[in-house]
Amino acid sequence: MTNQPAKNKGARARGIATVLSLASFAFALPACQQKMAHQPYFKPLEESTFFADGRSARPREEGTISRAQLQEFNPLVTGLSEKGQVAQPALPTEPVGTIPAAAVPAGAPDNVENYVDAFPYQITADDLRRGMERYTIFCTPCHGVLGNGQGKIVERGYLKPTSYHGEPSRGFGRYRVLDKTTGKPLLLVDAPVGYYFEVISKGFGGMPDHAAQIAPADRWRIIAYVRALQLSQSANLKDLPEALQKAATEQLGGGKKP
Repeated sequence: MTNQPAKNKGARARGIATVLSLASFAFALPACQQKMAHQPYFKPLEESTFFADGRSARPREEGTISRAQLQEFNPLVTGLSEKGQVAQPALPTEPVGTIPAAAVPAGAPDNVENYVDAFPYQITADDLRRGMERYTIFCTPCHGVLGNGQGKIVERGYLKPTSYHGEPSRGFGRYRVLDKTTGKPLLLVDAPVGYYFEVISKGFGGMPDHAAQIAPADRWRIIAYVRALQLSQSANLKDLPEALQKAATEQLGGGKKP
């Protein structure tokens, strides 16, 4: 019984030591946090004694390039021809319709020659399948399965997008493309593929740009699929190989089935 007070005193001492230890740890935490969260840094072009040359910013390694630097003028990522790469002066704002050919100078956004008219790489069947997949995901809600502008948004009261079949490009500036001879807006079925790339990349009126969602190669695949849709709606039977002409004629009921 005589040892009980001593035991209690020892327990209290250990408790006080534990509290003091935790308190000191708690006081130390903010200091650690401050050093980690607010590390020393240099302002741009500020001097530094850390490096022998006295500069805080390190020079680029020889041969270093920006990720997109070499593709700045590559049709794969621009859709533009050599003429389209030059500065493009703005045209006067005029209503959609006939504009004198002289009002469509080289380099102007409306000039059809600004856009490439050929795909930057060979399109394969796999590319078309991929284009159909991407088109279904990103384009059908507005442009519809057939590309006729009858997507779900029209059913919900939104404006009908331009059909890919027989409607002219519309809008102002780069939002339309004009025939270099007549000055009239081209039908979208006749518009160069680079124009489609421009609109997908930068948007069109109420259509947002899709550059962040769709990689350049996939944009071209979508365009290839749009071309396939256009061909499906306006193909001439005589343009098909003979075997396909025969098969199509039989499917349409114009020939005898074997």
